[in-house]
Amino acid sequence: MELLDGNLIIHVPKEIDHCSAEKIKYESDRFFAAGHVKNIIFDMSDVEFMDSSGIGMILGRYMSVRYIGGRVAVAAVPARVDRVLGMSGVYKVVEKHDNIMHALKKCIG
Repeated sequence: MELLDGNLIIHVPKEIDHCSAEKIKYESDRFFAAGHVKNIIFDMSDVEFMDSSGIGMILGRYMSVRYIGGRVAVAAVPARVDRVLGMSGVYKVVEKHDNIMHALKKCIG
């Protein structure tokens, strides 16, 4: 994870299951507690597998930032994961971008 001008960039691991989703939740909550996060961008470029825990983790982060007027975005989403996110309805509340730089421009601008 890295923080850039109030944007928390989360580099998601190859597999998002219950264990890795809990780790991401815990680590991102530490950034929230410090009060430095406005937006979250998930870098999905390495993801090969995601179960419902990943969907819940993304939506949970959305719930955290929406109260402070922030945004949640996913970037560089592989086709298999894109299908899961689309069918689950995640794209109704989370923005999708081709890459991290495009997501940062949208969140900052």
